[in-house]
Amino acid sequence: MTNNELARFARDIRWLKIYAACTTIALIVIALAAGKSSRSQAELTVERINIVDSSGISRLVISNAERFPLPTLNGKEYPRAVHPAGIVFYDAKGSEMGGIAITDASAGRVSALAFDYPNYDAMGMVTRVSPDGKDALAGLQINSRPPANLDVIGASKVVQRRIAIHNNNEDAEILLADPQGRDRIRLRVDHDGQARIEVLDENGKITFSAPGV
Repeated sequence: MTNNELARFARDIRWLKIYAACTTIALIVIALAAGKSSRSQAELTVERINIVDSSGISRLVISNAERFPLPTLNGKEYPRAVHPAGIVFYDAKGSEMGGIAITDASAGRVSALAFDYPNYDAMGMVTRVSPDGKDALAGLQINSRPPANLDVIGASKVVQRRIAIHNNNEDAEILLADPQGRDRIRLRVDHDGQARIEVLDENGKITFSAPGV
């Protein structure tokens, strides 16, 4: 190998070392920037997030109104009366078991937290405010438990509200119903501060009240 060839070879080696050094530095900078970005990221903007278990079954969904999932029970989907944004909880089989819903429906703003029986709503907390803001309700409702062999459509025909606790336009009430959904006991303190207890028969007739009529 001549002196010129040796010199050219040495120059090529030097350039390779410089290239390797620059490449290494660039990769380190990129890695540090990526690590810093993942640690410092404070916001995530998406339309829907699906949380699944190891087998791919959805266990929790966070969604806007446009991508909010339909109710699913035993692998079958059912229509929703409204299309809220919120969170849906699922059991290990992928059936809906509750959630949080927030919606601006035509009837007003509604927010709800619900937990379900295997085939229908079990209990829920709800707030509702009319579009003009004049009518407002905040309360808790507990339903009867439907037979386990009914689907959600069949269950909707037999489920009854058994307990309601609510503040309806500053009238505070506790309502206790029989298995047929008929109110049998009412405890009330109205917006003027007047308190009343009523016991009713199966026909809705007051059989006891305090203070008396």
